[in-house]
Amino acid sequence: MVINMVKHCKICAKVFDDYLDMYDMCPDCRDKEEKLLREVKDYLWENPGASEKKLEELFGATHKQIVRWLRNERLEITPASSIKLTCKRCGSMILSGNYCKDCISKVGNDLKELERSLKPKEEKHLMSMVIDKTHKEKMHFIEKEEDNKK
Repeated sequence: MVINMVKHCKICAKVFDDYLDMYDMCPDCRDKEEKLLREVKDYLWENPGASEKKLEELFGATHKQIVRWLRNERLEITPASSIKLTCKRCGSMILSGNYCKDCISKVGNDLKELERSLKPKEEKHLMSMVIDKTHKEKMHFIEKEEDNKK
């Protein structure tokens, strides 16, 4: 079943359908933004390290657009850039994305540890009660295969 999401474009306020609930812009504004991004990327390829001000003068690219492209890893800044992009977790300087490499690694390790902690723990010793007509009730330990080898 496909759910039809009806949204308003954040750029032009036009109503549009978003079947996957992935977009905040209508298809026309997304196309314009993609064209602008391509122009900016082409310019940066020929002029690495161009300033944000230069991109705004030449293409009309806003600070908000540039930061969105950086956060979505569609652009990357140079260490000397006037744009300061910080990790959303620890605040350290990054060149693109939302998190620094250390935080990505730390969160990944925390998730793995959480996954391990949620797995059921294996029983170390199994016990059974054996009722035998000739003997009274006795507790017997079932040994692991490795214990039998000793």
